[in-house]
Amino acid sequence: MSVQATITCVIFVITILLLVFKPIPIIITGAIIPTALALFGIIKADTAFADFTNSTSIFMICFCIIGSAFFKTGLADFLGTKIIGVLGKNEKGLLAGTGIVAGGLSAFLNDTGSTACMMPIVSSMAEKAGVKRSRLLLALSYFASLGGCITLAGTTPHIVANGILKDNGLPEFAFFEYAKIGVPLLIVGILYMMFIGVRLLPDRDIDVNVDGTKDYNLKKMPYCAAIFVFTILAMATGVIPIMLAGVIGSVLVVLTGCITMDEAIKAIPISSVFLVGGVFPISKALVSTGAAEFFVTQLSPVLAGFSPIALLGGIAALQLLITQFLMNSSATVLVLPIALMLCQAAGINPLAGAMVVSICASGVFASPFGAGNNRIVMEAGGYTIQDFVKCGLPLVVLFGIVTTVLCAVIYL
Repeated sequence: MSVQATITCVIFVITILLLVFKPIPIIITGAIIPTALALFGIIKADTAFADFTNSTSIFMICFCIIGSAFFKTGLADFLGTKIIGVLGKNEKGLLAGTGIVAGGLSAFLNDTGSTACMMPIVSSMAEKAGVKRSRLLLALSYFASLGGCITLAGTTPHIVANGILKDNGLPEFAFFEYAKIGVPLLIVGILYMMFIGVRLLPDRDIDVNVDGTKDYNLKKMPYCAAIFVFTILAMATGVIPIMLAGVIGSVLVVLTGCITMDEAIKAIPISSVFLVGGVFPISKALVSTGAAEFFVTQLSPVLAGFSPIALLGGIAALQLLITQFLMNSSATVLVLPIALMLCQAAGINPLAGAMVVSICASGVFASPFGAGNNRIVMEAGGYTIQDFVKCGLPLVVLFGIVTTVLCAVIYL
């Protein structure tokens, strides 16, 4: 492993320790990471802070503004009331409803955007049912990740995987082929959160930076609803790129008076922006310096001697481990070529390995690092890394087992 790769690993470990024990504010941690990487020459100084304004950060800001408009106009309260009228006020019912709606939405939209869209609605549901937000927002993020497994458009790793398959002369996955794995996973995830995860969710009072006042503007509520529907349809149809759709939606809620400019500024999650801006460079550096590839390569000889189903399980475990820390698309680019090589060497269908890698890229439940939706709810729900590990680690294991078994049955 090169000197730069070693330094990157050291910075990565220090980053984890800073985020776990929080000796300094997250904003400072986010600023330190790219600074350290630039000082050691691992990334260029003139682009060190580019990720503070990357598409994920902009998209997150825009949907937090739209979410704030949901509260200000009373639309979130109205929707929360209607949903509770159907589901009742018990916690398990709210979890089931959140799973169905968030999972269905993120099957066709970006899981980060789906989480941001659903946060104000879920928060209002929690308030009306007398359930603390910390009991629902983490589950919301998990459901969005699970829903992203259902279609080709549900998450970036699926699109990346198809590109790699095409480059290797292999058949690409059809749009709904992922549903064979994704739908059962969503059902398993909902049941897990209702009966096991609910016992592991934190129970704490959280003050969020969204205005929940009862002084609603009923005249503006239809405008807010129309803007929301327009934004969702624009993203779903691809008529407008996802990030631009978010920007247009956030601008429109201000221009139509659904929210004031001052309120929009207050809705911006500054800590989350710094967290995203800091974590993305370290994720990229792990790949660009060869640090991540080094560790993957070390594990490859061990996986090569496995039986077909054990090999798929090993690939799933490897991808699930890496994707907890790297951006899921980066993890896919890194692991999929090795998975294809291992499957072909073992004489099994390489599409089995490709599907395992592509699906498991969404299994980011035990950390906030690998998925944008986890980073969004981390601040809003007041979660710590320990919360993600406690509630998400069993789900990661269950997710890996179900994915391995289904891929083995379908592709082997």
